[in-house]
Amino acid sequence: MDNQLIIAANQSREIIEYDDDAHLSQEPLVTEITLNENANLELYVLQNVSNEASVTREFKIRQLADSRLKIVVITFNGGDIRNSYHVDLDGEGADTQIYGLYLIDKKQYVENRLKVNHNVPNCTSNEKFKGILDDEAKGFFNGHVYVAKNAQKTDAQQNNSNILLTPTAKINTQPFLEIYADDVKCSHGTSTGQLDQEAMFYMRQRGISKANARILLMYAFAAEVSNHIGNEMLHEHIDDMIKRRLRGELSSCENCVLRCSRPKEYDFDIDYSKI
Repeated sequence: MDNQLIIAANQSREIIEYDDDAHLSQEPLVTEITLNENANLELYVLQNVSNEASVTREFKIRQLADSRLKIVVITFNGGDIRNSYHVDLDGEGADTQIYGLYLIDKKQYVENRLKVNHNVPNCTSNEKFKGILDDEAKGFFNGHVYVAKNAQKTDAQQNNSNILLTPTAKINTQPFLEIYADDVKCSHGTSTGQLDQEAMFYMRQRGISKANARILLMYAFAAEVSNHIGNEMLHEHIDDMIKRRLRGELSSCENCVLRCSRPKEYDFDIDYSKI
């Protein structure tokens, strides 16, 4: 199944897509996007499917001069989730931002592959993916940034960070830079570890239970991605869903999770700057 999206010059669009059991396609979903000059697109993709379900998504994107793209993909549940992103920056001044968050447990599997091609000078890109893996969940991240010989003044940043809550959770992360220009600012990084025990100690000393301290740390970690959701109503709803997921109170359901009429509110009263 293919989708084609063309954003006309000087136009701005915001699109929200979701993958759940009620709207799940058996075929790979390919989305082709073209952003013309000075176009702006914010695309939010939410994934919440059962442990028996598989989702394969491929994004093929071409950006022209001074276009701006932001994609936020949040995976709450899924038996086998595979996302790939291929971006060609073909016009000077184009900017790409791709953010991903995956919260998985049991024997769930999530894969994210990125290829960002800086084909012309003076473009920027930033990819940040974060994961929290529990039980026997497995994740895979492959990020490839290509900078062509004439793509001077490129600014490309890429990061993948993961928290493994059990010894049996696993992540395979492979960031990669391929640079042929000499006047660029590029970096990539990856980190995998457990919850910060010093931060846990700090919160326990202030009367926060161990269970709540764990949730607070995980929430602060996840919020670095969810805070990039510019739509205020969507951000509030996703923020609530993340808290419910971290508490083990959110699973896939027959109807779209976005139709929940009265989401449960959680108020975490803590200064996150000290975490």
